[in-house]
Amino acid sequence: MFAIRPIRLLVLAALLATPAVYADDTKGDAAHGKELFMANTCPTCHSVAKEDNLMVGPNLVGVVGRQAGTTLSLMGPSENLKKYGVIWSVETLDEFLTNPDAKAPGTAMIGILSDPQQRADVIAYLSTLEK
Repeated sequence: MFAIRPIRLLVLAALLATPAVYADDTKGDAAHGKELFMANTCPTCHSVAKEDNLMVGPNLVGVVGRQAGTTLSLMGPSENLKKYGVIWSVETLDEFLTNPDAKAPGTAMIGILSDPQQRADVIAYLSTLEK
């Protein structure tokens, strides 16, 4: 019984701490996110136009809710992104855009968004790009 109690406390502490990671209430501004996306190097590799798969990186229309590594591009689907195995959400995009190579080694993204507000804004913009 005593051996189980510390495990329960550890699990409870982990569950209580998890929301704190996302509790900074950073709200994304989609209009500013579009400006950031267009002003940075993002459009060099990624399209935001439906049916445009002739870019080096994947088309980002409908990215939120899509399985990582499943979209066509000139380079083809990324095996490392497939191995990453996430469904793109606000949280997984935020983690990925902080340091893409750490999440999917070999990811050739040159546009890293280190500022949490900029990431939130770009993710808010990407969330508007529905199929």
